[in-house]
Amino acid sequence: MNIITAFRIALNALVIHKGRSALTSLGIIIGTGAVISMVSAAGGARTKLDERLDNVGKTLIIIRAGARTQNGTLADIKPLTNEDATLLRRKLRARTSGLAEVQATMRPVATRTRNCVTMVVGTSPDMQKVRGWVLQYGRFLTAEDLKKQAAVCVIAPTVRERLFPDMPNPVGQVIRVERLSLRIIGVVEGKGRSPIGGDQDDQIFIPLNTLQRKLVGVESLSMLLTSVESVEQLEATKEDITRILRQKRRVKEGLEDFDVSSVQEMAEIAVVMTRTMQFLIGIIASISLVVGGIGIMNIMLVSVTERTREIGIRMAIGATPADVLTQFLIEAVLLSLLGGLIGISLGVGAAVALAWAANWPIFVDYSMVGLSFLVSGGVGVFFGYYPALKASRLDPIEALRYE
Repeated sequence: MNIITAFRIALNALVIHKGRSALTSLGIIIGTGAVISMVSAAGGARTKLDERLDNVGKTLIIIRAGARTQNGTLADIKPLTNEDATLLRRKLRARTSGLAEVQATMRPVATRTRNCVTMVVGTSPDMQKVRGWVLQYGRFLTAEDLKKQAAVCVIAPTVRERLFPDMPNPVGQVIRVERLSLRIIGVVEGKGRSPIGGDQDDQIFIPLNTLQRKLVGVESLSMLLTSVESVEQLEATKEDITRILRQKRRVKEGLEDFDVSSVQEMAEIAVVMTRTMQFLIGIIASISLVVGGIGIMNIMLVSVTERTREIGIRMAIGATPADVLTQFLIEAVLLSLLGGLIGISLGVGAAVALAWAANWPIFVDYSMVGLSFLVSGGVGVFFGYYPALKASRLDPIEALRYE
């Protein structure tokens, strides 16, 4: 009996018992579908996170006042100062793109007809280079603006849409932050959401000392921002910043009253979470595949019992034990592969649906699709071999007498 005939006989046997075949394949369908959908979902989420990290800046270093506690919050806060910023700018000038001082506060912002509450960020000209802000209209803050404590501002797209919905270029217009009137000198292009979901475009930038002396009356800093040329330089630069500030603020190692972190840390946490989720999904899928394989073995044993007389007739007219073994093994593999194909189709469909619902890129790992298909075939071989072997060892005379 050739292989094509064996496939045809196996397919006919499965078609005759369509309902039983479908239920038998259910474990394989669930296992492969879960793997494809969850791996694709994790890949799409990781791609979306990478996009957001690119918008923030993967080489961005954030220096904040306060020591980081075990639960991730900041305590023992001793404010950063302009002197801290000056020292770091001088020490790190050769390896960073600059250092931006930041003091931020939520304040109501208004025009004559509209108002909103937004983040007012007092900062220095280096902010544009450090964060990679691209100007859509006008210009960014300059050293002259900082020197003169100028009443000017640069706005981001969300603020422009709220305050000037019918004016794409509001450069030259005046807005008020409480009692302080500010002239708009620039509009930056949007960056979208941050990795933690905040709207990066819902803020305005004003000269740091304008905010400190004319709005909040405090000269401390919320944070310092700097960036390096490549991810490989992050750790060394962070260590140097920590050492410099430790000496400047006269604190011992392990007792720092400041925190130095990077956006890259978020990416590393996300990778760990993704791998953990994929590992757990792999365990669940493996259990589903084993359960499906046991179901295939059970049904094939039932099929051997039901078709004992058929096996005896085949052997009586010339079929060898190898022919019988091949036929039943092909049935088991075909049953498993069909389940795998259905599971892959459902998994890809679920991945597309999840991507659409979560608004992240569609990501299908074709290597995982191929691996799932091969594994489903392997399950058929592994769990189908014993029933096929049992069928091939039947005594033809006893099989013919079986009722």
